[in-house]
Amino acid sequence: MRRRTPLSTLAIALLLVGAWAVERWGPGLIPANWSFGASGRTCRLDTVLDGDSLRLTCQGERVEVRLHCIDAPEHKQRPWSDRSRASLRQLATRQLELVPIEKDRYGRTVGDVYSVGAKQRLLLNLEQVRSGHAAVYARYCEDARFFRAEREARKAKRGIWSRKGEHQTPWVFRHRKH
Repeated sequence: MRRRTPLSTLAIALLLVGAWAVERWGPGLIPANWSFGASGRTCRLDTVLDGDSLRLTCQGERVEVRLHCIDAPEHKQRPWSDRSRASLRQLATRQLELVPIEKDRYGRTVGDVYSVGAKQRLLLNLEQVRSGHAAVYARYCEDARFFRAEREARKAKRGIWSRKGEHQTPWVFRHRKH
């Protein structure tokens, strides 16, 4: 039987305590796609297009961004779309950090967007779900934090979860025959 060294025991304990602390106090503090050397681009907010899209200027380049993991009510799904857009406007600071993930079929950057300058770094994508102003787009999301936040918003009947309807599934609304 091999004995653990004090150093390996300490490392395991630190990992467990760290995981517990992040789960307890700040799951949004560490992005799902975080890795050593991963960094975002500092950007300026130009406009909030809707509850899950922004136009930013990053180092002089205009970038249209679709928030990763979420889907907000469509423009025709009023008043829910207006409420979702207003929520994102309130959350978004003038300076933002964009962590790009991929490009979508429309050429938009899909990514995580964080507020900058706040006392706590805030993941806008996750906050939209947490506040009930967007649903998790499960087809494109594997991050458990988003599913947990949606369950909590549903249970508390926040935002789109306060009343049943198509506004809860924007992807279905978009693909139905008009």
